[in-house]
Amino acid sequence: MLPRSLVAFGLGIVSLWASAAPGISPELPVDRIKVANLPAATPYRLYLNDAAFPHIIDGKLLIIDGDSLKLQGMVSTAYVAHTALSPDRSEIYAATTYYTRLNRGERTDQIDVYDATTLKLKAEIALPNKRALALAYKGLIRTSANGRFIFVQNATPSTSVSIVDRAAGKFVAEVPTPGCWAIYTPATVSDRFSTLCGDGTMLTVVLDDKGNVASRQKSAAFFDPDDDALFISGERIGDRYFFASFKGNLQAVDIAGDVAVAAPQWSLVPAADAKAHWRPGGYQVMAIHEKSGLVYIGMHKKGAEGSHKNPADEIWTFDLASKKRIARTKAAGTTTLAVTQGDSPRLLAFDGTKAMLNAFNATPHDGRLKALGSGGPFGETPTLMDTQ
Repeated sequence: MLPRSLVAFGLGIVSLWASAAPGISPELPVDRIKVANLPAATPYRLYLNDAAFPHIIDGKLLIIDGDSLKLQGMVSTAYVAHTALSPDRSEIYAATTYYTRLNRGERTDQIDVYDATTLKLKAEIALPNKRALALAYKGLIRTSANGRFIFVQNATPSTSVSIVDRAAGKFVAEVPTPGCWAIYTPATVSDRFSTLCGDGTMLTVVLDDKGNVASRQKSAAFFDPDDDALFISGERIGDRYFFASFKGNLQAVDIAGDVAVAAPQWSLVPAADAKAHWRPGGYQVMAIHEKSGLVYIGMHKKGAEGSHKNPADEIWTFDLASKKRIARTKAAGTTTLAVTQGDSPRLLAFDGTKAMLNAFNATPHDGRLKALGSGGPFGETPTLMDTQ
């Protein structure tokens, strides 16, 4: 038999619970996790691809408002994904890789298709397990002008390009491109792509209606990859691509036809600055505002062999029509450049040393850049920035 004191204590606890019961809050509702829609896109929206070196199997694409410099959304992109937008900016494409054991096991390559407003996954398109496991640059995934084809750079290390039919939602062909790297598509036709080659030429591949090769032709040699290589992050006006060289020249190439046609190079570095060895530097070293024909290039001093990825000390503005530098702006630490299009452009410069995004007003069209402010930090190791 229990002692009376213990029985009394137990009855007291029951009485206390009973008297408190009416005041107990009701059970909380179950959380319903959902993805909120992004605000309506403006010309200043940015897409910052971050490979996230400290946890490289879990990269991400950051969507940033380039006006307020605030984060708006994020898409998980797995292992060193290469990203691009559809021509109408309604979809985000991430060519990426998954392993069954995170960093090992069975490999799966695919294009993840996201709605650019809701950020919801719309489709998964299987790829051959050959895509290049490399840092994100423009040119490692691109779309045709009409958005039907998606082109993905492969490396095993043998180079090739995977052709994906977005309308059909499937991989349709692989095009060998030995000795050539990165993809460039014209603005006016959708049945071809070009690629830079290690012998100083450019290969153009024309496709038939099913995405198979109809013809392939190389241009004449127009640069010396041993003496003065080109940065692969070319920028486009219409069917012309512009490339900065390691030593500070600008190269234009027209890819509208069956064979690419290169224009003569011209120097970006005036004689007075050549003595200080100014050269382009960074990961995405150049941005072009199409309407004004202005080119913005990140430049660093004391350039030398192997310094082509050094962050920029300044941003130089060039006029394509006159082929002259018209302004220079201090921008220490800049590794990635992008400019919005339209009548009121904004230049965005990512400082890779501080993970900060610096915004400049580029509206006057006279080359002068007015600092608007900074935001961040954003990401860990971004190398690619795209605009709306």
